[in-house]
Parts: sequence; structure tokens; C-alpha cells
Amino acid sequence: MRRALGIAGALAAALTVGGTGLASAQEAPVPIGPDCYKTLCLGQSEQDALATGLVVDETPGEPNQGCNVLDFRPEEGQGNPGNGVFVHPTHGVVEIQVTDAMQTPEGVGFGQTLDQVKATYPDLYQYPPADFTYAHDIPDRPGQRYIFAFKDDGYLADFGLENTAGMDACSP
Repeated sequence: MRRALGIAGALAAALTVGGTGLASAQEAPVPIGPDCYKTLCLGQSEQDALATGLVVDETPGEPNQGCNVLDFRPEEGQGNPGNGVFVHPTHGVVEIQVTDAMQTPEGVGFGQTLDQVKATYPDLYQYPPADFTYAHDIPDRPGQRYIFAFKDDGYLADFGLENTAGMDACSP
């Protein structure tokens, strides 16, 4: 059963195995946020998330604690190892980690520099525990934020849309 690691854990895994970013999507990136990616939205139950047809459950069954992780279908793009859609039994979808086919509505996507992301989100702040992760709280969406993870060379390597209250529940 896969466990919820969050952006920092997934990025660490990707960088450990040599991840340097993802291949370009063949089509124009699709926006993720401020609440949803297509019809997959924060707060949806696992059943509703699966009903969108955008994700599959490669590890059926209930997790012992924390969150179950759903995988995007291949046609939704390539994600970093360990990425997916994190679903808590009570809070529903609490994090949607992106694929190379996604970007924020403001145009932030893989390969941009920290300075470029800061120019788009001037209120970007460092997000512990890792020094390579940053967050942007989404205006008019209390408890929702984007989490961004940067490689040592300063380029965006991973990001996701998160419900802050629910993601804490994914930790064992």
C-alpha cells in the first residue's frame, strides 16, 4: 500500500533516482487550481475522484492510517515517482500532485526558476521542513495552497495543489 509522502517526499525520491524534470506534454498544459484539475477537486471523496475517470487506484483497499494515493491515467501526463492524488478517508482529496501536462492558472509549470515563480506569486514563502520547498496561499481559498519544490539548480521540479487542513491528516 503506498503511503502519502507529500511533495517534499516525492521530490526527494525523484531526485535520488536522478529525476531532472519531466518530459514536455504534447498538448498545451491544463490548469490545476484553484480548486480542481478538470473535474477532480479538493474535498471529493475517493469514490467521486475515481468517478471522474482521471485517476485509478493501483493499490485498492483501505490504508492502515493516513491517505490512499490514486494515480493519474497515462493520458493525463507523466508525474514524478510517488506522485498522485492523496485521499483521506474523512477529508477526501487533500492534495493533487501535478503531471507534466499541468500548470497553475497563472502559467507556472515545470522548469521555471524560483525567481520566475516568485515573480508570479510575490507572496511565495519557504515551507518547512525542506529548504527547497515553497508555498503560495491561494487568495479567497482559505486553507488551500500550492506547494512548489525546486532542484538544487533552482528549477521547479514538482508542485501540487493542497488542502492544508487535510494534508496534515496524511502523516502517520
